[in-house]
Amino acid sequence: MESLGCGCKICKAGFGDTVNEMIFGQIEPVAVLRFLDSKGCKVSDKLLRKHLSAFSIHYPEKEKELNRLVLKPVPNNVTDINFDEYKIDLSNPEITLELLQKITLKVFVNQSRITLEAQRKVIEGEALDMPKETMRNYATALDMLDKCTGLSVTVNQQKAIQTVEAMGLTIQNTIQNVQN
Repeated sequence: MESLGCGCKICKAGFGDTVNEMIFGQIEPVAVLRFLDSKGCKVSDKLLRKHLSAFSIHYPEKEKELNRLVLKPVPNNVTDINFDEYKIDLSNPEITLELLQKITLKVFVNQSRITLEAQRKVIEGEALDMPKETMRNYATALDMLDKCTGLSVTVNQQKAIQTVEAMGLTIQNTIQNVQN
């Protein structure tokens, strides 16, 4: 049986030594908190810090270091766009639309990578939850892709065709002149 350790809630629940080993094993504090929560021992980050301090164990500060990064805005003047650089022939709307669809698809794929990485971190216990901003950005990218490509219309149309055909009906691609 595990000792009472420092007497905190973590130790009283019998997880003191386990938590210490997890931190020594370089498990992120958020993953430790998630582990404790899954075992019915819900504690705060502050309590985890106090527990580790009682055993003279350094609290990992990786997350705090990331928050200190200073992001600088990238200057972008939309009035100075050189369309020749993008090989856009504004006299041909089909080519322009195709390029815009490709750009939008690339934005969606990149945001999908970011979202999947955030999801991986949650699954592996490196993060407690999916960042809401990441989910909002994913939804926005999907909405942009849909508006630019008509994806939902195509998907819904295909589903409707499958439903009609499953009913034993046939769809014909003809236009008939209907007169009263």
